[in-house]
Amino acid sequence: MRYSRQRESVYEALCSTRIHPDANWVYNEVRKVMPCISRGTVYRNLSELCALGKVKRVSVNGDREHYDADVHPHSHLVCTCCGAISDADNAEVHINTQDFEVDSVEIVIYGKCKNCR
Repeated sequence: MRYSRQRESVYEALCSTRIHPDANWVYNEVRKVMPCISRGTVYRNLSELCALGKVKRVSVNGDREHYDADVHPHSHLVCTCCGAISDADNAEVHINTQDFEVDSVEIVIYGKCKNCR
């Protein structure tokens, strides 16, 4: 795939934050540096970045898609009150996969964040 300035701007916006933004947040951030970019271009580039493995989608509670530029294996914590999503790097879950070849694991843990408790 050839270089795209728009794709690079979308990726930079995602890399600049630890939150797990939705496409609308990414669109608003990219518009700060590329005022003429369209929502469709942002959505298309988010899909391409996911396909390239540079970004991953985080789906929670059937809500809109969120995106994460941190693609190393990790789980997510989702606050059921405010909707905040954060990384859970040290969450360990042991599952017997003796007769199953695992390609990937995605764990989403729901509860209340520190601010909502």
